[in-house]
Amino acid sequence: MGLGNILLLTQATCYTITLILSVCTVVPMAVHVSKFDGHCLLYTTGTFDSDDGHFIARWADDAMFNCSSFLSAFLDSVVSVIVMLLVFTTSVLVSDGFRAWCRAITQRFPACEDASVTQISKPDHVDTVGFYMHVGTAQFGAWSSWVCWVLQAVLCTRKLCLYHERENLMISMARERRLLNASHESQAQTVDDTIPILE
Repeated sequence: MGLGNILLLTQATCYTITLILSVCTVVPMAVHVSKFDGHCLLYTTGTFDSDDGHFIARWADDAMFNCSSFLSAFLDSVVSVIVMLLVFTTSVLVSDGFRAWCRAITQRFPACEDASVTQISKPDHVDTVGFYMHVGTAQFGAWSSWVCWVLQAVLCTRKLCLYHERENLMISMARERRLLNASHESQAQTVDDTIPILE
């Protein structure tokens, strides 16, 4: 096994372990939030009631648990678009490389898949039996993965737009509230100035 294969195997193993560990994080936390009626115990404080012994919780802000903000949505969108482009490049390389191989093989065989049932390269000690199924499956996986990453990039960009709209709405509401308070205060001051003081 060459160094490149060991590196690739190690990388695939790390990705698999990361996926398993993220499932080990997300699933229990989702069950926890469901059982706690939408609350999260992270950063929650409280005291025990001396009368009946129940815990009176001061629930932490939901932002402590969700950690979903405009910045995270922006980073999610950028990463999704970058990965989408990388997967697209990989898919094109797999398809084009396979097409070049099939052009070379069809010099002797009528179709590329016909060459995958016999040993065609004995001097190189390469087992070519089943290559059409292997590379065809890899090609299907690469393009399917690209479609998934396109969908992921679209969804992340939509989430980013929603956060941006919500942020703009909150800023405009705060500005309107300040203007309303300022106009209310100025009206109250003019009313106070016009009311005669009786002595």
